[in-house]
Amino acid sequence: MSNDAGIAPPLVPAVAYDDAPAAIRWLTDVLGLRVIRKFEMPDGTIAHAELAWRSAMVFVNSRPPVENPWSAVGPASIALSVDTYDIVDRHFARAVAAGADIVRPAYDSKTPAFPEGSRQFDVRDPEGNLWTVGTYRPRLSPACLPERSEGSALCETSQKREHR
Repeated sequence: MSNDAGIAPPLVPAVAYDDAPAAIRWLTDVLGLRVIRKFEMPDGTIAHAELAWRSAMVFVNSRPPVENPWSAVGPASIALSVDTYDIVDRHFARAVAAGADIVRPAYDSKTPAFPEGSRQFDVRDPEGNLWTVGTYRPRLSPACLPERSEGSALCETSQKREHR
């Protein structure tokens, strides 16, 4: 068994921005992400940055020239999980105080995907990416854990749940 202490999760979203330095300031000031590493080019663009949210990470870079396939990505939708309703409300207050584009204010949601409910809010960053901060934390069923899934793309059938 490997020791993964301090290693980012194996799935890391990457977001390209036209103005990555401004986006990094927005992500740290408005949402509270932390810059772990940042590689700036001589012209001030960002070749690669790693921002942390709890024990997860997101990559940020300046959008490359049009001939690069990474130039045509986005906008993205990314969910950030927290432990309690109070933490959601604190992050919401921080985003409001920063003048962020609040798409949906903090609310309590129940859907078939998370019938136990989630306190969450949605905010759009200056380049159109949608960020959700909420209490919903997805779980992997035991059948989907790496030591049991044996590379299967579908490790559990979907469940039909009644929406309330």
